Amino acid sequence: MYTWLLSASVVLAPNPMLPAYDDVLVTQPFPGWYSAGVPCESGPGFMLSEDCHPTTDFVPSQVELWLGFGSQGTVDSYNFGFQLDQSGSPEGLFFWFGTESDIVYEDIGLSVWGLDFFHVIVTIADPPVLAAGQPCWFCFQAVSSSTVGCLLANNNPGWDSMCFFSSDNGESWQSSQSTWGTSYAVYMIISGTTGLDRSTWGSIKECFI
Repeated sequence: MYTWLLSASVVLAPNPMLPAYDDVLVTQPFPGWYSAGVPCESGPGFMLSEDCHPTTDFVPSQVELWLGFGSQGTVDSYNFGFQLDQSGSPEGLFFWFGTESDIVYEDIGLSVWGLDFFHVIVTIADPPVLAAGQPCWFCFQAVSSSTVGCLLANNNPGWDSMCFFSSDNGESWQSSQSTWGTSYAVYMIISGTTGLDRSTWGSIKECFI
């Protein structure tokens, strides 16, 4: 349920845009093909989550997703959150949560399932600091009561884990394997700066005070 599956891969020209930040926490860019799409709109409580593994303190400043919208058009905001890992899944409690509205949309020329898909670039206004060595999960949903689809892929060796799905705004989670019978992952990039970058910049500013 809650999925639109394809009988064959569809190949498009990949988007060559690179992250605007030097450091990248999650690198799962859209390569021009996809396996499925699932909804991630807030109206019914839908939310998706992908795992993160910071090796040093990390400040996530920008998130890139590949999402589709119906006749209602694109949305004005997204709910983002981070949850700690609990035995390989999100624990169901947010240690950080924010609604973000600094968004850039780039049309990727894909229309399927009655949705038009975009490369969505969201800047996080007041990001958290993710602790080094602490696995966590990035959770997201589009603030909308209309269907918003998220492109997924399977069979991606090297990607850390399958995505998880929630129908109650992140309070409980099911793996993509248990929900749809396949280990899917979200096309997504999370970029920002390391804790060292932030502390170094703070030291530099102190020199001028």
